[in-house]
Amino acid sequence: MKKFLTILATVMLAGGLSAKPGKEGGKKGGPPEGRPSREEVMKKFDKDGDGKLSEDEKAELRKAMANRGDRPGGRRPPPELMKKFDKDGDGKLSEGERAELRKAMEARRKEFMAKFDKDGDGKLNEEERKAAMAARPKPGEGRPGGKPDGPGGKKGKGKKDGGKKKKGAEPEA
Repeated sequence: MKKFLTILATVMLAGGLSAKPGKEGGKKGGPPEGRPSREEVMKKFDKDGDGKLSEDEKAELRKAMANRGDRPGGRRPPPELMKKFDKDGDGKLSEGERAELRKAMEARRKEFMAKFDKDGDGKLNEEERKAAMAARPKPGEGRPGGKPDGPGGKKGKGKKDGGKKKKGAEPEA
């Protein structure tokens, strides 16, 4: 019996060592299925081969990503952004509508960086990143700027007022 268990353990160990790990989505396993790796993107769009994407190269990448359509891995903006930026109501964003969306996202990014990039280097260090994460609304809380949260359109209690009514404030309907 001891011999059998020794042989079984040896076979199991050998099998475990020779097995290849499965590919998982996410940061450690590479890009999710249907999405090109960074190397593939650089190979295709870095025309001058400097290892960075110039503004023209980034524009070409954005155009290619926008033209992916509903193929696997293709992403669509969230419904609330579609509703706001799909001016003609066709369920798709035209180049002009996408340009407006990018412009709004860039303005939002600049506002975010102005708020959290304390050292002004254009990047968030670990401390700044933690502060930004702590300031994010939690599930069920209202969004910054008093925007409705979720399909019910109810506003949650943010951190600023601590969920308490202010003196002289009118009761919520």
